[in-house]
Amino acid sequence: MSTILSLARKWRPQLFSDLVGQEFVVRALTGTLSSGKLPQALLFSGDRGVGKTTVARILAKAINCEKGPTVNPCQECDSCLEITRGTSPDVLEIDGASHTGVEDIRSLREGIRYLPFRSRSRVYIIDEVHMLSQAAFNALLKTLEEPPPHVVFIFATTEDHKIPDTILSRCQHFRFRSLGVPEITAKLENIVRQELLSFPRAILNLIARASGGSLRDALSLLDQIRFLGDTPRSVEETALFLGMAGGLPEKKLLDSLLEGNLKNALENGDRILAMGIDPRATLRSLASKVRDLLMSSLLECPLTDPRFAWDESEVPETPLPGAFFLEQMLSLLLEGEMGIRKSPQPSITFLLCLCRIVHIQNILPLPEILDRLSKTGLSSSPPEPTRAALRPSVPNPVATQQTDNPSAGNDPRIPSDWHQILERCRDAGPAVLELLEHCPVKKLSSGHFLLKAPNAFMEKRIQEILPAFQEVVKKNLGIPFELVVSTDSSDKSPEPDSSDALARNHPLVREAASLFGGEVIVTRKSGFSETSPGTEEKKE
Repeated sequence: MSTILSLARKWRPQLFSDLVGQEFVVRALTGTLSSGKLPQALLFSGDRGVGKTTVARILAKAINCEKGPTVNPCQECDSCLEITRGTSPDVLEIDGASHTGVEDIRSLREGIRYLPFRSRSRVYIIDEVHMLSQAAFNALLKTLEEPPPHVVFIFATTEDHKIPDTILSRCQHFRFRSLGVPEITAKLENIVRQELLSFPRAILNLIARASGGSLRDALSLLDQIRFLGDTPRSVEETALFLGMAGGLPEKKLLDSLLEGNLKNALENGDRILAMGIDPRATLRSLASKVRDLLMSSLLECPLTDPRFAWDESEVPETPLPGAFFLEQMLSLLLEGEMGIRKSPQPSITFLLCLCRIVHIQNILPLPEILDRLSKTGLSSSPPEPTRAALRPSVPNPVATQQTDNPSAGNDPRIPSDWHQILERCRDAGPAVLELLEHCPVKKLSSGHFLLKAPNAFMEKRIQEILPAFQEVVKKNLGIPFELVVSTDSSDKSPEPDSSDALARNHPLVREAASLFGGEVIVTRKSGFSETSPGTEEKKE
């Protein structure tokens, strides 16, 4: 049985011009090569399968090409051919995950003392360098500080935050980005065309979404799918093979969510679960599509635009809702995907997420609520309640005093309620209104009010602001106004005093005071006690 070369290896870029999606990295590296000032330690970081070790190999060829250093290796000299085959004695690839110890770094330090066999420089490519131990990093540090002139280090990692700062500061850091779905789809179309394979764009788009931004993973998936058979492959079959909802099931689910049909959404969601598809992958795929729908709506461009790379068969049949609903839908999909990760019942969490998405269609955006309120004549913002309105209401005593001119009390310009006066005199200032709201008031006659201050301090403060407040009332109401201020003690009813007198003069009390030669002590509710006058009796 013969073996074949995988698509990922067969179509591995060999020149800077073959790279996809790493324009800034290519520009920086070609610029340093052209200037002849290449650093001796470089760090490539990024997700898996985005081209870190591939670029490291291309850079090694550019350095050691017999016609170089050059940005375009000839691909014909012995050095270029050996690096392409991975047999060059001067380009060493080391797996950092399996060479983590300090002894491995010491062996490396012993080797860098020797000059290259037949190349211009010795290039050390250490993949997954973040897996080195702290002792190994310390052993490497001295070499990076003073490297031999014939040595170039290229480090590759997916987790640059795990690399010590002392190493980072001695390297030039190049960050590789993940590829977008349109970029991967376009590259796959080019490869499929040259391989004489038959794949519809919808399947290639599905593969690009499943790759997670990694071109290498996309080529590996394409390699697997092409061996399913010579029969025409459908999107549904491909999606099921990839463990995704994709194709018609996912399209039906998306349509039912967009139209707010809960019954259809649950049926389609349950059908996807019955197919054995990971609910997290389904929500992740839906989130990617809703993101494209939102961008298409805001940018006012069709989904078939190259930046989205949607096939005509993937476009939803349901009219798109507004951006508000799409934003909420995207947020719920991401929350649901995180919830499934922690949930003991992923299928229930998945269906619950679908229910929430349907129900948010009943929530109106704030501008629409305000618009409806303005059309119905209701105030868009209710008046702020005063502190007096928030306190439990205590009925004010009804004034029984009659005036000589009864008709004056019916002046329509004079509000009957004290709080109405305060509302119409808000220009007196918040501090004044705050002070007056806490005091009970009763109306004596037309334009005459009695305000009870709770203590002498409050009475003094009110007396200070009273003239200015009365002027504001006269200006706003257009009537003469007089406010009389008194403390609570000056307006007490005589009933408590008379009851105390009855208690002191009770025969039993007087007899007890005479028997023990004492005096009557009256205890108030506030907790203070006082000696009642005239209760001391003469001894017989």
